[in-house]
This record gives sequence, structure tokens and C-alpha cells, in this order.
Amino acid sequence: MKKSKLVWLLFIFSVTLYAQPHIKGTIEIDRKLGIIKCAFTLSKIPQIEAYSILLNKGMNIMYFKDASGELLQYDGFYDGKMEGEAIAYTLGGNTSSPKKLPSSFFMSYVGAFPVYGNEYNSFDFKGNIAINEKTLRAAEQTKWYPVLYDTKNDKVIHSYTYDLQIKTKDSSTVFINGSAPKKGSEVKLTSTKDHPLLLFVGDYEYNSYQGDYILNSDISKETSMLIFKNIEKIKSYYAMRLELDFTDHIYLMNHESVQKRKEGSSWGFNTYPTFAFTGLDFKDLVAENNRFSEGTLHFFGHEFGHNYFGNNVMSGPLSWFWSESFAEYLSFGVASDLGSESFLKDVLIYHTNVVKEGTFTPLTKIKNKKEIGENYRYSLGALLLQCFEDRFGKKQMNTILKALLQMAASETLTLNSLKRAAIQSGIDKKSYEKFHTKYIANTKFKEHIIDRIEAKYGSN
Repeated sequence: MKKSKLVWLLFIFSVTLYAQPHIKGTIEIDRKLGIIKCAFTLSKIPQIEAYSILLNKGMNIMYFKDASGELLQYDGFYDGKMEGEAIAYTLGGNTSSPKKLPSSFFMSYVGAFPVYGNEYNSFDFKGNIAINEKTLRAAEQTKWYPVLYDTKNDKVIHSYTYDLQIKTKDSSTVFINGSAPKKGSEVKLTSTKDHPLLLFVGDYEYNSYQGDYILNSDISKETSMLIFKNIEKIKSYYAMRLELDFTDHIYLMNHESVQKRKEGSSWGFNTYPTFAFTGLDFKDLVAENNRFSEGTLHFFGHEFGHNYFGNNVMSGPLSWFWSESFAEYLSFGVASDLGSESFLKDVLIYHTNVVKEGTFTPLTKIKNKKEIGENYRYSLGALLLQCFEDRFGKKQMNTILKALLQMAASETLTLNSLKRAAIQSGIDKKSYEKFHTKYIANTKFKEHIIDRIEAKYGSN
């Protein structure tokens, strides 16, 4: 299938599945006190049969109003159901028979969060609203803004077009995912393209090169240029492999974790097209030969993999497999094709060592996404996919990846989706079933995966 045709199909599916919500309003931030105050109108809301409105548990709602300014009754303020980082609300004041989701509503709320100085929390992750003496970070996973949840189809809708006025008392720079950062205590940021809303406010500088940005780093423009040229190599690799252009401007964001990290360790997450990192010195990304190290290629390879297998596949009990396992598997190709086969071997053996002592449930028996823990999603699932490639070939795998991306635009991915994609790619049913039985459904699937990887790539 030609690249343009695939892009067109993805566009059709995305438009057919949901209308695109638009959020407009004001955000007031007092970073020193950890206070976030928001007043939003959410419009162009898609018709969802069964829904909830998700908002971070630290936010206190003042009220909901309809398009005419009348107060709306709502449920969830007492003994509300938790959904990850958020409380789930429904309109109408009756959980058993909620009001139909309107095409627009207004809501106002305020939240207070801890500000970390010389002390640290015991954890930090993407779903944490993290505030320190320099910056405030709130990714879409935190649900700092109202996020729609299609409960029937297990789909989170958090990518919106936006028109937002941001006021800050004590910050010099404001950034929201999808717009260039701006200086000032009061700025307006807009986007006619939908994005998940990552908010990053604080006292920091930024650098740009051809529309791409590096935030909160003091590196020179020359170094920025070298970084983005190396990133372009990864983007080109994915565009060629998956036949999908990587055309968006990207943003690299340096943030300080509110969890004390081990010296030399780093952590990153992706809110496309922003890539956020902590513990990563951007000055050291480019070596003397002006190229990324193999470790950096692998690191960015995983995050860039989420541009294809990311929020679009985060539904259903196997969502962590489709997102994290596929992103890590794709990073193997970046590591080997842009790095070296010897580095790929090291990465694969590292992952086998991670999972050797663990107990894991076959994918065929997973009922809840919580059953796919970190070692499963980042290591074992990715190794399973590498075994699939080694058995059937990278060319077949590329065809399967593209087919899954088409399917994900209109349905929740399942193991049947993988089977359909494999057979469509030309793999005969008997061969697929044999692999499925041994490496996916078998109670000893972990042992079979480790044996295959170590037989091909060696062991420690």
C-alpha cells in the first residue's frame, strides 16, 4: 500500500470514530503555592453512548454549566469512582441513569498540589502533577483538564484542539504540547490540530531549530542543530519502515523529577509530539563524531515508536502490550539498523535477564491491563515480538505493523487483530497457529521466548 493511501485511510478512520473536541478557557497558576485554577468550555463533544468525565483527584470542582449558563447536576463528588489518576464524573446526578453527554459544557475548578524543594517524593511518573521550585509539569495522563472516557469502548479521548489563556504569577515561560513555547506572565496558546495537553510552566529558556524546540536547557544553537539532525535519522527510519511520514515539529523537554533518582539514570515519556526527559544532559547527547550513541538511539527509538503505537492503541486489556511492547520492539530495529547488531544482542540479553525470575500470564488469559506489569510490557512482550520477527522476517513484520495501525484507527486491538494482520501479510494460518500456541498461549511461553532469544543471540 502506498504511503499516501495509508495516511488517507487513517484520516478517514479517525474522523469517523470520534468528532474532535475543542477546549477554550483560562488557566491561572501560582507555582510557588502549587495552585492551578481552570475555567474551561469543552465543545464539539462527540456522541458517546456511555461516558464519564475524568478529572484529576486533586482538583475541586466549583460547578458544571450548560451552554446557556444554567447549572448542571453531576455525580462523582461523593464516593466517586477512581479511574487511574482521576475521579470519574457523569452529568445528571444519577450514576445509574446519567444525563446524555451534551455537545458542550462549561466547568470551573481549582486544585492544590505539593511543591518540592530540597525534599523528594518516593515516586514520580507521567501521571503525576510535578511541581518544584523551577517548573510545573502536568501531562495528559494526570487529567489536569477534563478528559472524556468512552466506557463502553474503553477509549480515553484526551486530544483536543485548543484556545487557552494562561496566567502565571511566578513563571517566565509557558508551553502546551503542540504550540511553540512563549515568554510572559500572560500568554495565549492555540492549536487547530488536536493534541494531548501537556502543560509545562516555569523559569526556563528554550532553543529552536527549523520549528523544533528544546525546552529547559542551556545548550547552544549549534548543539541543538546536531541533536535534531540525529533525530531526523530516527524519524526517517520510521517513515521508511512504516511508510508513514513523520512531518510534525517536535519538542524535547528537560524536566526535574520530584523523585530522587540514582546518579546517571534517566527517564522519559512521550506526549506526542513532545518528548520529556529527566536525568538526561542534552549537552552529552551528541558525541565527538556528532552522532548519537547506541544507547541514545535505543532510548529515542522507544519514545519515537509511540508516535505509531501510543495513545491510539491504549484501549482494552492488552493495551500495555500494544503500546509499550511494540514501542520497545521497534526500538530494537533502531538500535541494530542505526547502531550495531552487537548492541542489539546486548539489549535483548538484558531483557531476558530481567524476566527470568518473574511469573507471567499468557496474553490469551489476560483479563485486565493491570496484569501486564512493567517487566511484561517493556521486556517480555518486546522479546515475544522479536521472536515473531526472527521467525517470519522483518518484511512480513513491517506489513503486519502497518495493518495493525489501520485496525487501531477503528477498533480496539486484540490477539485476533494480530492473527488477521499476520494472515493478510501472507503468513499461512498453520504457521501462525504454531507460533501462537508456543509463544503466546502456552503456560511456558516465557521459557520458550527466552530459549529462542538465547539460542540466536547468546546469553550472559
